[in-house]
Amino acid sequence: MEAGTAFYVKQGTVYLIKLVGDIRYTMGCALGDFLDELFARADFDDIVVDLTETHSIDSTSLGLLAKIANFSREHFSRKTTLLSTNADVNQVLDTMGFYEIFNIRDTGETISVALQQLASQTPCNKDDLTRIVFEAHRTLSEINPQNQQAFQGVLDSMRSKLDSP
Repeated sequence: MEAGTAFYVKQGTVYLIKLVGDIRYTMGCALGDFLDELFARADFDDIVVDLTETHSIDSTSLGLLAKIANFSREHFSRKTTLLSTNADVNQVLDTMGFYEIFNIRDTGETISVALQQLASQTPCNKDDLTRIVFEAHRTLSEINPQNQQAFQGVLDSMRSKLDSP
């Protein structure tokens, strides 16, 4: 299993985000913090996500991608372009309803520019990671009724962890 890595670059008014390897919840704080900072900026008008070198992706990371789709729809009134050529990843995207919220292209395109590796500014603590995992699954559950049913148990379990002192 290849550890996951996230990269990004800004080209003109477009941010390109590339996820490589096995993308897991352990990247949640770094990716979540990056997205929060990105969404606070006013220096872009589009986001493209490249999953062409993603081997697998978990539900937390999918929820963070859904957050990008929601942001693009709300701020730019369009779907985010997502590049993905891996049949297994595409099947997961389809199962989660991503073809409804993203413009998914599996044409073999890839981002081939110099990218910066995403790095977390601060270590991720358990409470922050729990919050990110909860928010990601809540975002996923809002895509369609199947996801809502699939993630209800996770959300209920995590909600109790967030509510306890």
